[in-house]
Amino acid sequence: MPNPRLFDTHAHFFTDDTDRFPIDVTGAREGEAEVRARIARDPATAERLLALWDQCGVTGGAAVQYNTIYKTDNSYTLSVADVHHNRVSAVLILRADRPETPDKLRALATRHNVCGLRLFGFPDAEGAYPWLDSPAALKTWEVAASLKLTMVLMYAPGKPTPAALRRIIALAKRFPATTIALDHCGWPGVENGVAGTIGPEHLELVPVANIVFKFTQINLNRFRETGIDAAQFVRRIVDTYGAGRVMWGSDYGNTKDAYPDMVAQAIAATKLLSDAERARVLHDNGARLFADRL
Repeated sequence: MPNPRLFDTHAHFFTDDTDRFPIDVTGAREGEAEVRARIARDPATAERLLALWDQCGVTGGAAVQYNTIYKTDNSYTLSVADVHHNRVSAVLILRADRPETPDKLRALATRHNVCGLRLFGFPDAEGAYPWLDSPAALKTWEVAASLKLTMVLMYAPGKPTPAALRRIIALAKRFPATTIALDHCGWPGVENGVAGTIGPEHLELVPVANIVFKFTQINLNRFRETGIDAAQFVRRIVDTYGAGRVMWGSDYGNTKDAYPDMVAQAIAATKLLSDAERARVLHDNGARLFADRL
């Protein structure tokens, strides 16, 4: 039986052509020297990843701006999405708290093949997440809503955090026509087995239909490390939120696993789904949100 089709909602692209596309690796978690060596040794270029997509049955995907290497300079991500617009679209990273961001977002999204905006950040000293919904950030949300972009959110640290999730719920209700995609499923719990992956803070998201969930290799690796059966988790999250709200993304370019192994693990993680559910989770939901906009 042939493998199912896939759509990769979470691929990070970067090139070793640092003269044309300058890098900024300050603050990289793995260390600046190691990131520079990885860029030279194993660049995640469009040519390399599209060949892997052809090999693995991936029809297309989202180029998620890679903060580790480019911060908010989206030049390479936009280049990939524009040149390969039949298979790739761009998810930008911009600072929503900057006054120039709304106009910049509108300019980039109307001139390039952009499908979404990703916001990322840590809590402040009080444990709040003002970068999500400050008055300045809300102006960016309004522009994204007017352009019908998907909002992709990743809060840190990587654990279930009610303070972040409740702000996200409020934003989803404020912008009901905007789809909000939670990177890495909004950080499932990993301390109490499959039963603990979707805790009370995540159950509050159940009635908020415009919040959707991306499970990635980061999740699958954490489950393996903590003894959680990934297939049981995917079955549980589909049962909790519905098959139309769950999708797969590789985290290629950041997670170091070989791409064919990521695809094999994603397919294995959906083995408890029906064929129709699997098609939605591995391909159709992602393609609907992140496919070509040109």
